[in-house]
Amino acid sequence: MSGSGGVAATTRPPHFVVAAIDFGTTFSGYAFSFTRDPDSIHMMRKWEGGDPGVSNQKTPTTLLLAPNGEFHSFGFGARDNYHDLDESEAKKWLYFEKFKMTLHSNQNLHKGVEIEAANGKSVLALKVFAHALEFFKEDRKSGS
Repeated sequence: MSGSGGVAATTRPPHFVVAAIDFGTTFSGYAFSFTRDPDSIHMMRKWEGGDPGVSNQKTPTTLLLAPNGEFHSFGFGARDNYHDLDESEAKKWLYFEKFKMTLHSNQNLHKGVEIEAANGKSVLALKVFAHALEFFKEDRKSGS
């Protein structure tokens, strides 16, 4: 009991949601559950893009940054937008696919590790993965 109102104090778990992200070489996805119901796991089951009429549980592990380095899209959106650019325009954009393999094959990992985009320009791996994580967070918040 609390001392001022006679109301029993309750403790809440420090986190209300547990999320798991699968950064695959080719495809990625996520799942989550609420701490109040840990046996009920919610998986992302529908991604925009891909083949018409096909429900995809994962989206391609691709990231597209605008020429100024700002986030543009991830997954099917990144792949489709990049491939729709004409060749001269595409050279300005930063397109990453299978980017986790850079970390897998690098035995000297540190904060300064960079990942090379399709156009040959490099971006910090931390920035690439941060954009991907932010995408999953925003996707979940939007209820897609």
